[in-house]
This record gives sequence, structure tokens and C-alpha cells, in this order.
Amino acid sequence: MKKYIFIVIALVGLVVLASGCTSTPGNNTTSTKTYNANGISFNYPSSWFILADNTTENGTVIALGDVSFNQTNGTQGNGVTMIKLAQNANSTTDLADLKTQLSSLNGTNSTVTIAGVTANETTINLSSNNTTAQLKFIDFQKNNFQYLIQYVTVSSDFQTQAGLFDTITKSLKVQ
Repeated sequence: MKKYIFIVIALVGLVVLASGCTSTPGNNTTSTKTYNANGISFNYPSSWFILADNTTENGTVIALGDVSFNQTNGTQGNGVTMIKLAQNANSTTDLADLKTQLSSLNGTNSTVTIAGVTANETTINLSSNNTTAQLKFIDFQKNNFQYLIQYVTVSSDFQTQAGLFDTITKSLKVQ
């Protein structure tokens, strides 16, 4: 089960988006809250909710979302999932498998600086029921941990949400 955590999170995101997401305009307020636990710290929009914050001996999973995302259990709106795993053979293999699966979806690849390191960024556009959605995956390694961040939104709304996602990306600190 531990071996498939990356794949499961990615597939959940794909299923949610393929279900025909729509979005209400986001609240682009600059007001933020701070998450600070389990060696991870970042700012996020104050209008968003922490939907999950689970830590086990295998890692941490944090999920955040706007009001629409919260009220519809992730079938509408905008959200973020962040995963922290101890770097080991299984997590390294899982991340490689996820990257292989993502590359089959014809996304665009680039790099971004996050938490003081260079990270891989893969952006994928999906269409379903006349709605185009966008997934952005950022992965990096630091201090013997692997991190995966998944931003989810509807493409037509991504530009308005990009600043809110940048709030998280630019403020992220890991130990």
C-alpha cells in the first residue's frame, strides 16, 4: 500500500477532474493563514480550508481547498495536495512511476525553485464534459525527504488562482 501513495493521489486528482469540474471565481484576497507542522511550513489563502492533515510513520499528506472544493468534496473549485515522504527505495520508485504516467498525458515540463531547491514541474490540461481542467505537479527532494505538490483547478480559472498557488509555492519551507 505504501508503494502506491503517489499513484493513488495522482489518480484521485485525475478522477476528480475527469468528473466534469466547474469552478466559481476564487477569492483572491492577499490575506493568508500559516500551516506549520511536521517539518513543513507555508502560507495559504485565508479563505481556504485544510481538508486533510494526516501524518504516519510513512509520511505526511496535507490537502487544502477553496470553499467550492470543500463543499463539493473536490469535484469543483481549486485545491492543493502536498505529500512528504521519507526518501527510500520504495518512494523513489513510486515517484519515478508517477513521472512515467504523467509523461504519457502529454504535459509540459519545466523547473521551479521551491524551498531553496530546484524542483520539477509538470502541467497537464485535461478536458471532460466541455470543461478544461489543469493539474500542476511539483516534485523535489530535500533533506532525505521527497515532496509532491499537486495544484488542481479549471484552466479557464487557473490564471486567477495562479497567484494563490504562488503564495503556497513561494512561502514553502521544509526542514
